[in-house]
Amino acid sequence: MSKFAGMNNTQISAVQCAKIFYLFALGSAALILPSAVIAIAKQDAWISMLLAGPFNYLVLALYLSLADRFPNMSLAQYAEKVLGVWAGKAVTFTFVLFFLLLSSLVLRNISDFLGLSVLPQTPDWFIDITFMVVIIYGVFLGIETIARTGEILFAWALFVFIIITFSLLNQFEFQNFEPLLYEGIVRPIKGVYPILGFPIGEFVFLTVILPLVKKEDRPKLRHELNKAVILLIVTGVLLTVFLIGILGVDEAARSPFAVYDMAKNINIEEVLVRVEILVAMVWIATVFMKLVLCMYVLSVLTAQMLNLTTYRPLVVPYSFLLVPLSMIAYRNAAHLKMFAMGVWTVYSVFYGMVLPLLLLVIAAARGKKDGGAGRFPEPPPLDKSVKSGGSEAPGSESLPDKEPSST
Repeated sequence: MSKFAGMNNTQISAVQCAKIFYLFALGSAALILPSAVIAIAKQDAWISMLLAGPFNYLVLALYLSLADRFPNMSLAQYAEKVLGVWAGKAVTFTFVLFFLLLSSLVLRNISDFLGLSVLPQTPDWFIDITFMVVIIYGVFLGIETIARTGEILFAWALFVFIIITFSLLNQFEFQNFEPLLYEGIVRPIKGVYPILGFPIGEFVFLTVILPLVKKEDRPKLRHELNKAVILLIVTGVLLTVFLIGILGVDEAARSPFAVYDMAKNINIEEVLVRVEILVAMVWIATVFMKLVLCMYVLSVLTAQMLNLTTYRPLVVPYSFLLVPLSMIAYRNAAHLKMFAMGVWTVYSVFYGMVLPLLLLVIAAARGKKDGGAGRFPEPPPLDKSVKSGGSEAPGSESLPDKEPSST
């Protein structure tokens, strides 16, 4: 691949930003999260999904407020403006560790799913390496290519979701929701807990993506993201409702991949059968989008923390680190459940809500605002052979003079 590939892929539209946000939120959560919520809130789990809705708006309002103060800078750059260079770099480093762990967990999710449901005889390490090859290529191509891919996957995700919804209506059992609020509102409130960390706390990836939205699209960015949140809430509620209505509380809470198992029940006159593979394909696509965004943000934050001129040299080394890390992230499904319920939510909320809020409060208290260009350090000037379209000198940089912050 040419070194020039994707070097100008640095801007996306507000609609594209909203779509990749929606796909990121679905990601691994669509197949795993409903079971965790149902295990806590039982037949009232759909109420937990509704109660979690306002938190999506609060988190987005926080990130958009930071973007208003530092419209052209990523979190790594305005952390240094707010806290000072070294304190800012220390905070950025902790976010690097957060996205490193998040990326390894997402990669482990896909190997667990394929290993248990689709490719039981295939070693996990082979699945991880194969998947990472595609991820590396996507991250190398840049955010614009990622966003265009997201537009295609967004349409397919909605299409499959509609098919599953209408195909299962004839098997829906309303008595699975009885009794309603049998322990009051306490259980649904408890059911919000895992949602706060997975995926709401993970939305902090937007602090690197928002500066890449085209300036002419930024006035409508809030509106587009709000629409994505509404669609996300509707999707979460409907998935939970259908899981309870089709599988029942006990089976839905026990299944590690409940949505996939629910799709196995689709059978219309022995003609429309075995459509669970569509669910698998869409879920793999959304996990791909989540992991490629995590890898992109991880590489960009590291590059900006180290004052590099591009993030691309970091992609392959991080990939070599992620595969073994994903295999040791947790031992088994029981360990994963204990980690997700007891640790991840606190960890994710701290980085997704608490730290950004502290940055915003400190920036407001100190009156920090900066509309300047957030970018990688200026590269060395191009030699004449490159400017005239000739061959590129070995080792020379090829970034444009005014490359935005997170390319």
